[in-house]
Amino acid sequence: MEKKSILIVAAHPDDETFGCGGAILLHTGEGHKCSILALTCSNDERREEFKKAMNLLRANELVVLNHKKIFFNHGLVDQVSDFIVKVKPDIVVTHIPWDYHREHRLTYRVVKEALEWSAHSTKYRDPWNPTRLLLMEVNTLIPSPQIILDVSNVFEKKMEVIYCYSSQLKKFPDDYYVKFSRVKAELRGVQGGCKYGEAFYEETLTKNSPFFSVKSSKNLFN
Repeated sequence: MEKKSILIVAAHPDDETFGCGGAILLHTGEGHKCSILALTCSNDERREEFKKAMNLLRANELVVLNHKKIFFNHGLVDQVSDFIVKVKPDIVVTHIPWDYHREHRLTYRVVKEALEWSAHSTKYRDPWNPTRLLLMEVNTLIPSPQIILDVSNVFEKKMEVIYCYSSQLKKFPDDYYVKFSRVKAELRGVQGGCKYGEAFYEETLTKNSPFFSVKSSKNLFN
């Protein structure tokens, strides 16, 4: 199997695990490269939890930007597009635009703009346009997911990674995040005909900008 590359752009450390930790484990276990970019981190404790989680997820590269809050601006868009060009992912995963969390919604906007610029031949000598953009669900569900990924074989490992984020788990009583993660996976498993699943929405990427180095397809399969 040809090895591929996945980039997850998350608003905060832990979003990557809650949203697509099973997908990360599944693909790194098959030898695919996975990079994680978190746009902000509130404190050093959470940063250390992120590093511990990434070791369990076997991510190839993790970067945390030093923003205290996320705002939509050209500087942040440039940072994300630079990272896309650097790691050259086949697939980018980020937040859904209707997420309840303001910074999750802003991350989606930043990523969409960054994907436009990362493919511009006028901006980069070696531009990059990923093949797919997938949107993950963290705490807000996708109404009609296009993709259900069977993560049954790695789900308990995902739960182990979730427990790395003790500073976040204690924010809500009665193990809310733990229970929600398991029930959400069971729901997606029922929908996908498996034990545990993760849901994604796929959004079409622009291919025909005059500033893209590659503007046409050889067939309708890619």
